[in-house]
Amino acid sequence: MSSLKESLSNEDLIFFGKINASISHELKNVLAIISETAGLLNDLTEIAARGDEVDLQMINTCSKDIVEEIQRGFSTIKQMNTFSHSVDDPVTEVNLNKLLELMINLAAFLSYAGKVHFDPLQPTGLTIITCPSRLQNLIYQTLVFAFESVGPKGEIKVSLHPQDNSMARITFSGLGSKAVREFPVDQTIQIARSISTEIVVAGDAGVIEIMVPQSLEH
Repeated sequence: MSSLKESLSNEDLIFFGKINASISHELKNVLAIISETAGLLNDLTEIAARGDEVDLQMINTCSKDIVEEIQRGFSTIKQMNTFSHSVDDPVTEVNLNKLLELMINLAAFLSYAGKVHFDPLQPTGLTIITCPSRLQNLIYQTLVFAFESVGPKGEIKVSLHPQDNSMARITFSGLGSKAVREFPVDQTIQIARSISTEIVVAGDAGVIEIMVPQSLEH
């Protein structure tokens, strides 16, 4: 517990930088599409200025594409802000539904990301006390491994279950056999132990479980 109240470790900083690099790449993609579409609109404007016939449906499509990309950009920035504030307090209260949704969305920026079916707790989810940044790291690493195991056309399932022993179980199921590396590695296990969390891998069943205490203060 005391170590969590100190400055971020090197592993924490690496994870923070990796996510922000992924977000900036996504925003770059958004801007690239807007720039390309704006260029097409400019070409259509020049055609109209010459008195030639312009396809109004194409103009409408371009306008819709720009609006959609702007909305995607705003959504990405909102996710970036939420993630950035996850390091404000080493140990704090978090909603596991929202934390899982955030990491699933951020992991989706990966070029090899597959589909994720998330089965959240209803109606409000589960609130726990933990170190948000380190739990996010564990979830993200698990999603990366899961995507590697099923490939970009595969689909995994993520579900959340409160346990009678004051633990919460996050289950990743439907994993495939394409991943060729070991998981979890020693550094990942150390991060899990720092927040009293356990990663259980049942490779034959295609399942990974993260067992996290509902209160790190207990």
